Amino acid sequence: MAILFGDTSGSLTGKQHGGDQTLVGADPANSLFGDAGVDLRDHAVGGNDTLLTSGAGSEFGDAGRDISDHAAGGADTLTAQVEFANITLNMFGDAGGNISDHATGGADTLSAHLTESHNFRGIFALNMYGDVGGDISDHAVAGDDTLSFQAERAGGSASSKMITSYGDAGGNLSDHAVGGNDTFNGQGPEIFFRFFGDAGGSMSGFAHGGNDSFTTGGFENNNRFWGDAAGDMSGHASGGDDSLAVDGFNPHTFFYGDAGGNMSDRAIGGNDTFNDSSVATFPDLNIFYGDAGGNMSGHVQGGNDTFNKTGSEGSTFYGDAGGDMSDHAHGGNDTFIATNLHRQWVFFYGDAGGNMGDQAVGGDDTYNGGNVFPQLLNRAYGDAATMSGNARGGNDTLIAGNLDATPPPAGSFQTLLVGDAQTMSDNARGGNDRLISGTGNDDMWGDAQALLGNAKGGNDTFVFNANSGHDVIEDFGQGVAGSNLGTDHIDVSGLGITSFGQLDISAFDPTSHDSTIAFSPGNEVVVHSQVALTPQDFLFA
Repeated sequence: MAILFGDTSGSLTGKQHGGDQTLVGADPANSLFGDAGVDLRDHAVGGNDTLLTSGAGSEFGDAGRDISDHAAGGADTLTAQVEFANITLNMFGDAGGNISDHATGGADTLSAHLTESHNFRGIFALNMYGDVGGDISDHAVAGDDTLSFQAERAGGSASSKMITSYGDAGGNLSDHAVGGNDTFNGQGPEIFFRFFGDAGGSMSGFAHGGNDSFTTGGFENNNRFWGDAAGDMSGHASGGDDSLAVDGFNPHTFFYGDAGGNMSDRAIGGNDTFNDSSVATFPDLNIFYGDAGGNMSGHVQGGNDTFNKTGSEGSTFYGDAGGDMSDHAHGGNDTFIATNLHRQWVFFYGDAGGNMGDQAVGGDDTYNGGNVFPQLLNRAYGDAATMSGNARGGNDTLIAGNLDATPPPAGSFQTLLVGDAQTMSDNARGGNDRLISGTGNDDMWGDAQALLGNAKGGNDTFVFNANSGHDVIEDFGQGVAGSNLGTDHIDVSGLGITSFGQLDISAFDPTSHDSTIAFSPGNEVVVHSQVALTPQDFLFA
């Protein structure tokens, strides 16, 4: 085993500067230290080192342990060229331990080229840390690092290939620590990828995540991306504005825009973007959590997150939290857009996958369903699965999907649009939502599929254009005294209809409260209203 030190096996202290060294580890296992085997302390500065390994072991761009007290890591280049084998390889851009006080990480470049091994039957693990394996705390600042790998297909059918990249810290970001603006690029087949934009642990205090960028491609990959922290975000922690681009065939991707766990106190989510151009076959899915994989509580503010879907097959989108929103949590203004000829199978929650309760408020979210499957039901909820307490829904825009063929018979739906939630109870209030019909058959609820207690709906608008299919409006509110529905409108301006007399409306059934508006052959909407429809219920051209 080769053990090489660029400057010292001990520590660099005071104002010592490390040299610009080149270290090459050619043994089956290597430990390479660009500057110090132990620490960088006080105002010590690491050199701009180049480290290359072709075996297992570890590379440390600056120090084997910690960087502290205004010390600074160098701009190091760490490279690995190895075959898939039963080994573990660790790459630390700056230090294996922690960065604290006012220390800073260098702008490091970590890259690995992983080649094919036909006889590989073991476990391969590559761990890349842009700055440190431990924590970043106090007023420490991480570097702007670039991490990348290129993996060729391995021939071992019983192999396990795990590649994990941390933009800044393998542990936590706390106090006033700041993450770097890191860039990740990973290409390769049949690999379990894990990318942490800032911290493999949690973020607390006034810690701030960097604006990180992720790009990955390949096929049959299992991807996990955390824009900022794998754990929780608390205190006044704030996430960066992160972006992820996924391409390739049959990925199964989870993306957490900010925290994999919970967000609490006054934490703030970043404005994150997910661009998915992958081609998947059912049931491979991409799941996007705009801010937190768990719950949001306290005075947390969600970011304004965007999911651009240009590939095919399934997606699940939680605009803010995969779990619940409570206390005074506020959702961001999130957007899901599917824009391609590929068919989509989508679950959309504008804010929370669970319950919005207490004083939680939903954001003004947008859903555009793209093309849909005739035999599958896309589901879009403007705010949450359920709403209770004094929760308030956002003013959401939900656009149903389109079919590339004639819609199936009436009663078979391709899209379910619910302006607020499946169930609203207590004193929850719905937003003023806009539901737009597509060319498929749409089941449309302006507020909730069940309004309980003192819950009240908002003033919603249902919009129809040409070739709208066989649709249903389930809860049309007309401002009737004592009703818990709002005052809704049906917008027919896109059809060129200028007056009530131009509408073909069937007689109102006082028992079922149904009437049918026929726009053209094969295109009509059944309206469940409180009383017979009047001119005041419509918006004309």
